[in-house]
Amino acid sequence: MLLPKENTLRSLRDLYREVLDSMYDREEIDALWKYSLADKLAINVEQHKLAQPILTESNLNTIIPVLERLTTGEPYQYIIGEVEFYGCKLKVDKRVLIPRPETEELCELVLNENDTTKALSIIDLGTGSGCIPIAIKHKASAWKVDAIEVDEGALSLANENAKKNDLEVGFQQLDLLSAIGLDNTYSIIVSNPPYIAAKEADSIKENVLVHEPHLALFIADEDPLLFYRKMLDIGQNSLESGGKFYFEFNEQYGKEMIALMEQKGYSDIRIIKDLSGKDRFAACTKS
Repeated sequence: MLLPKENTLRSLRDLYREVLDSMYDREEIDALWKYSLADKLAINVEQHKLAQPILTESNLNTIIPVLERLTTGEPYQYIIGEVEFYGCKLKVDKRVLIPRPETEELCELVLNENDTTKALSIIDLGTGSGCIPIAIKHKASAWKVDAIEVDEGALSLANENAKKNDLEVGFQQLDLLSAIGLDNTYSIIVSNPPYIAAKEADSIKENVLVHEPHLALFIADEDPLLFYRKMLDIGQNSLESGGKFYFEFNEQYGKEMIALMEQKGYSDIRIIKDLSGKDRFAACTKS
């Protein structure tokens, strides 16, 4: 088992830096060290002198396995088993993609542009961990919130997460690509589908490629807008007149997304940048 030279916070930090140096930059390593201490031992580094010898054998037996799993490239969120997303605590494991900050921005966009006090209805297509519908229901309790997911394991975890947050979300197992319409009509449809082309795999961090589900990440090179085309077709049957679509998408396909939404007969078409200044979200309205 890996062990620090001394039973101090500073020495543990140095061990993190030593064994993770080839995998992460210094800022990321120090953040992982701080998160590990806070999440596993309830130790706030800022409240202690770094050299203070406070780590017991029990402390080390708890914290070192976290570091050892980090050396394999396993994402920290899977090791801890949960992530905070838009004010909600969500369980995550290898059945689902780890929710990203950009998807929090998508939730905020939907909530800011629609009246959260009205009895609107919304469905998330391809929900994964359930992060989008759970975050939205958490902020818009008056809305009827549903979600679909093709993968049984992900769907089970999404249900767990809704119960964990004591929120009512209607989940259904459904293959989006084989669906013609949905069981109900909705005021809003939202989705963060797989949108990374297979040819882009080389640009993805190795720990993501190895540990996170490819079903939730990648789309075939020959048809990168497959899910969006299908969802816009579904919207013709399942979105109310004047209803809105919100998508997260690959920044490389902004022009293509606009053309597709126009082709499918939608109006009020927009491409919206994320906080990094990248084209990240598309929105349109059913005429």
